[in-house]
Amino acid sequence: MDRRARTGLYFVTPLIIFLMATTLFPLLHVLVTSFFEHYLPDRQKTFILFGNFGKILQDDDFLQSIGRTGVYVVSVTAIHIISAVALAVFFDRHGGAVGKTAFAMRGLIIIPWLLSWTVAAAVWLLILNPSGVLNGLLKTWGITQEVRVWLGDPGTAMVWLVLITVWKSLPFFFMLTYAALMTVPRELYESAVIDGAGMWRSFRSITLPMITQTLLTLGILDMVWCIRQYEVIAFTTGGGPLGSTKTLSVKIFQTAFENLRFGVASAQGVVVLFICSLIALAYIRIYSSAEVHQ
Repeated sequence: MDRRARTGLYFVTPLIIFLMATTLFPLLHVLVTSFFEHYLPDRQKTFILFGNFGKILQDDDFLQSIGRTGVYVVSVTAIHIISAVALAVFFDRHGGAVGKTAFAMRGLIIIPWLLSWTVAAAVWLLILNPSGVLNGLLKTWGITQEVRVWLGDPGTAMVWLVLITVWKSLPFFFMLTYAALMTVPRELYESAVIDGAGMWRSFRSITLPMITQTLLTLGILDMVWCIRQYEVIAFTTGGGPLGSTKTLSVKIFQTAFENLRFGVASAQGVVVLFICSLIALAYIRIYSSAEVHQ
């Protein structure tokens, strides 16, 4: 190894040590813990190999939490991507007075992204509280006199969680989608107009193919983030009512820190890691195929 290579290694060694301490060690610890029963400092631990995995596969509540997580992830991701593309196209194509209004609105759209998840959850609790803003507006406008417990209804709690998550995170996806849209050469649209292509045909044949890889990356990131989303659920519904919003992250937290079953919780975490790894591998394969076709 020459002198320049050794110097470079010295510079990156602290980063490697930091990543191993904050990523590799916790990952290995969770993996090892998943092979033990009653993994607590003051209790005897028993090596059971894959016993914890057998327990979680027989746990109906855990299996149902996978289904709830799937509904939450797919709903949030789909709404994020569709809304981000619609907003980006709207802000990109409108000029004049509408364009100036759209330019001012871009600053307002970013505001939810600046809030922490805790603050965002608190804001929506004030809105959705039985004596909160939403019920007050519905009564004032004469739409209904019924007091609805929006987050206490198993039929609407998940819907509101999806909407809160979309409201909080949409600015991030909009900004990156809009940035990708700005890289599309204007000459392509001018040529399309000369050839007689309408707005929809230009979007389908030019805009969408040019930003597909960005949308794919955002979609994968969103799916992984939604799988591990905990804050907004914990601060609004806590997994209720009747477990209707108990996703994998909430289930793992309850198993570990409420039931003190760290071995089982670690096995559940390994399952989540496996699901995220499958999503990442699918992304790599699709992304590679897209590059080959280009």
